[in-house]
Amino acid sequence: MKKLIILFTLLFLFSFAKTNKAPDFNLKDPYGETFSLSQFKGKIVVLNFFKIYCGGRTAPGTLNQIEELKKICNEMCKGKKCKDGNLTIIGITLSSCSTTDLKIWVEEKGIKWYVGNDLDDYNLDIIKNYAEYLKTLKDPCLIFINKNGEVVFKSNYMKADEIKKKLKELNLI
Repeated sequence: MKKLIILFTLLFLFSFAKTNKAPDFNLKDPYGETFSLSQFKGKIVVLNFFKIYCGGRTAPGTLNQIEELKKICNEMCKGKKCKDGNLTIIGITLSSCSTTDLKIWVEEKGIKWYVGNDLDDYNLDIIKNYAEYLKTLKDPCLIFINKNGEVVFKSNYMKADEIKKKLKELNLI
């Protein structure tokens, strides 16, 4: 009887266990293609959050982070917009300035993965849904999502070798 009570107690506790399920989202890239996080289920996803200010200015470190992600993309991603293969990178920006053309900005920076502006629909739903993870991070920041769609790591700026090392530590690659 004691074992049965313990079993039911554990089942009850696990039913209320907090999940780190990554919130799904839909975004439109600068070329008009709509994409969602859920379309990459079964893949490792690295979300890169950053801000673009008027005139295309960014926070210190944003361009450096993009350069480091380019190294990861060139080595570990495949296909158009880095969506084929086991790893996908998605850039999520908050650009409130109408003078910043995201398409031109992405092309100038040589970004080969999906990038979308969370302010496009004026809801900021992605930022709101990821606020729990973002509140302790600086701009730019990264969130790693495993093949099951769970947030497994978050960090401020990381170099390419640090990203690969962390992906290995987390048994993602």
